[in-house]
Amino acid sequence: MTPAPEQEQRIRELFKLLTDESNSEKVQALAAELRHLLTVQAPLRKPSEQQLRIIELVADGLKNREIADQLGISNKVVKNYLGNIYDKIGVNNRLELALWYESQVHDGKLRRPARLPKSWM
Repeated sequence: MTPAPEQEQRIRELFKLLTDESNSEKVQALAAELRHLLTVQAPLRKPSEQQLRIIELVADGLKNREIADQLGISNKVVKNYLGNIYDKIGVNNRLELALWYESQVHDGKLRRPARLPKSWM
């Protein structure tokens, strides 16, 4: 999808404003607007199965080390996965990721995996 000329112009303006701005709060606001304009233009990609598993574990409240231990991968690999997931989904942190996941489950776009009660494990 090609942006409308006014959206394209605003994207250019935002990049310029970001490079010139030193106030961190204003930078965050400009970056949020830019991110919104760019994600509206580029549909978000669906996470891979491994990424989805990591998203589920984040939504369950696990820390990177706990996710790494559960999946048999290193903490650094989990951190790299999360960076890629944040970019792919269009979120900035674990809370936003967990909220995104819960909204996807609520909307019926994703299914929460069945889990055995801890007493059965």
